[in-house]
Amino acid sequence: MAILGLVFAFVFSPLGIVFSAIGLKQVKERREGGRGLALAGLILSIVFVILGIIAAVLFVTVVSAAVEEAAGNTAAEAPAGSADPGAPAEDPTGVVAACEVIVPAGYDLEAERSAATTSEEYAAVIGELRSTIEAAAAGTADPVFIADVQTLSGDLQQVSDAVDAAEDASALEAALTEHGTAIDDDCAAAGYVE
Repeated sequence: MAILGLVFAFVFSPLGIVFSAIGLKQVKERREGGRGLALAGLILSIVFVILGIIAAVLFVTVVSAAVEEAAGNTAAEAPAGSADPGAPAEDPTGVVAACEVIVPAGYDLEAERSAATTSEEYAAVIGELRSTIEAAAAGTADPVFIADVQTLSGDLQQVSDAVDAAEDASALEAALTEHGTAIDDDCAAAGYVE
């Protein structure tokens, strides 16, 4: 077993650890020779396993960095026929420009909602957000994006109505999350980066 442990340290290190450990146990129980071979096999197997893990981590890190860089270079390339090859891609549908307004407004909603102390203030915050996202979407030419913004706006109106009626609006949270995610997906597809 000690010899197998040493051989497998080079062939398949995890098995080298197992065989070397068995070899050390047999040497101790049977009082035979080969303790040095088993110990060498165990040490080499452990070193090779650690080196393999480090190599795998480095490989994954390098590959993921290369993929991210390639994705960044592809997104930043200008469309064919552009005069400046380093210029960013255009936003022909206006979705990216709308996302630059809508996404920060969505993030600001939580702080503004927490600051509202009355239902009237809360309704005003919701109304302002609705106006902001609808105005931003009005400047786009993407019908899917416009429909998603209108759906979210309708959800916000339902929340506002529920608060005005002193009802619990938490049941609408799932719809708000779903439709907000749809807008985030539209923004990402158009090339918007936060």
